[in-house]
Amino acid sequence: MSSSKSLPLFRLRGNTAVTLRNVGLLTAWSLIVVVVWGMIILSLRSLSPIVAVLGFVLVQAAYFAFAVRLGRPAPARTVCRYAAALQLQAFIEHTAFWLVAILTLLAIIFMNSDVETEARIRQAVTAPDALQGMLGYLVTLPALALLTGVWRLHHLGYTTGALAGVADGSLLRKSVRLSGDAGEVHDVLVRRLERLMDSSTPGLDRPLTGGLPRLVAVREANALHYELIWPNCSPNKLMVSLRTGSDAVPEVEVECRLRDGIYRCYLFAPPADAVAQMQYIEAHLLQPLRAELSMLSAERQRDALREQAVEAQLRILQAQIEPHFLFNSLANVRHLYREDVGAGEHMLDHLIAYLRCAMDDLRAEHSSVRKEMDLARHYLTIMQIRMGERLGYTFTATDALLEHPFPPAMLISLVENAIKHGLADAERGTISLAAAADDACLRLTVADDGRGFSSVGGTGVGLSNIRRRLEAMYGNRAWLEVGAPPSGGFAATIVIPLEPPP
Repeated sequence: MSSSKSLPLFRLRGNTAVTLRNVGLLTAWSLIVVVVWGMIILSLRSLSPIVAVLGFVLVQAAYFAFAVRLGRPAPARTVCRYAAALQLQAFIEHTAFWLVAILTLLAIIFMNSDVETEARIRQAVTAPDALQGMLGYLVTLPALALLTGVWRLHHLGYTTGALAGVADGSLLRKSVRLSGDAGEVHDVLVRRLERLMDSSTPGLDRPLTGGLPRLVAVREANALHYELIWPNCSPNKLMVSLRTGSDAVPEVEVECRLRDGIYRCYLFAPPADAVAQMQYIEAHLLQPLRAELSMLSAERQRDALREQAVEAQLRILQAQIEPHFLFNSLANVRHLYREDVGAGEHMLDHLIAYLRCAMDDLRAEHSSVRKEMDLARHYLTIMQIRMGERLGYTFTATDALLEHPFPPAMLISLVENAIKHGLADAERGTISLAAAADDACLRLTVADDGRGFSSVGGTGVGLSNIRRRLEAMYGNRAWLEVGAPPSGGFAATIVIPLEPPP
C-alpha cells in the first residue's frame, strides 16, 4: 500500500513547509467558520437563537475533533482543554487588539476634530442600528479566535508530538541528567549560555520573535537561575537552572515561562514560540553541553588509565633496577668468600645491614636524598671492602637538601655504573656524590675519575630505565645528564624539580 505526500508550495522561516494540503485544510476551515458564523449573525438578527446556538455547537465540536485528531495519542480531555485555552487566549488577544485600535482611533478623531464632527460621531454611536452592528462585531470575535486556534493547532501538527507535549506541559519543561561534578557542570553551562549571545551562534529562527537571546542571572530561593529572553516582542522566556538530585547527580532544568510585566496577561506561553525556543535550546545548549561533558569525562578516564599505566610501568622499571643491584652485590660476596673468608664475612655483615635498612625503601614510591645517599654509602662500603685502597668516595650535600624528596633506586644504579664502567679496571679511583640546588632544580651528581665509557657502553638498562622513570614521574621537568668532566672520568646527574620546604 503506497502513501502519497503533498509537495511543498513554498517554505516559511523555520523550515515550515506550506503544502497544497495545508492550504486546502485552512481554506476549508475558513469557509466553514465564515458560513456558520454568517448563519449565526443572520439568526441573531432574525431572532432565532436556537439556530445560532446549534451553529456554535457544531463549529466548536468540529474544532475539538480536529484538535483530538492532531493530538493523538494524548488523552482527548487534555487536548480539548488545551484547545479551549488556545481559543480563549486568541479571543483575549483579538479583543485587546480591537479595543486598543478603537480607543486609539477615537482619541485621534476627538483630538483633531471640531464640535460638529464629535456630534456626528455621538449620533452614529447612539443610532438604532449601531447596537446590532456592535453585537455582530462581538459575535465575529469568537470566529476570529476559532480561526486563530485552528491555525495554531495546525502549526503544532508539523512537529510530531508537539501538540501532546504542550497540552500536558512536558514539552515546556525539560530536565537533563549530566555526568561530572556540579562545579564542572556549572562552569561548562555558563560558558555555553554565554556563547548563545555570540554573533557567530545562529539565532532563533522565528519571523518576528527570533534573533539572539539576552542572558540574565536571577537568584531565586537561594538558587541561581539563568533567564534567556528574546527581546523582539516574544512573550516567552526560558529559565535554565542547575540542580543536584538526591543521588548527587547534577541536573539541568529548562522551563518555558511567560515574561514579567504586561506579558502576564497571557494565559500561557504561546505554543509556536515555545516549541521553537525549546527546539533551539536543545540544539544549541543541551546537545553541546552533553557532548562537552562527555568529552571531559572521557578525558578524565583516559588520564586515569594513563596514570595507572604509568604507575605499572614505574613498578616494572623499578623492579628491573633493584635486582640489578642486588644480584651484583651477592656476586661480589661470593667472589670475596672465594678469596678471603674474613673479608667475605665482613662484607656480608655490611650487606645484611644494608638490606635491613633498605628493605622498606626498595619498594617505596617515595624516598629522600638522605635515604638514597645512605644506600649508596652502604653499597660503596661493601665495594671498598672488595676493592681495598683502589676505591675512595666522597659525599657532599647540605642538611636542607638531604630531606628533599627523591625517586628511589636511581642513585644506586648510577653508583653501580660508575664502579662497573669507570673504576673496575682502574688502579685507583674516587667516586663523588654531590647534591646541589640550581635554578629551582635539585641536581644529584655521581662522578668518577676513571677511564669513562663510550656512548655504546653507557646506554644500558640502568640509564635507559632512569630516563624513562624520570619522564613518567615529572615529564619534561626532570632529566638525566651524562658527560665527561674536564678533569676526566665520567659524570651522571639526575635533575628534578626543587620543591619548596614545607
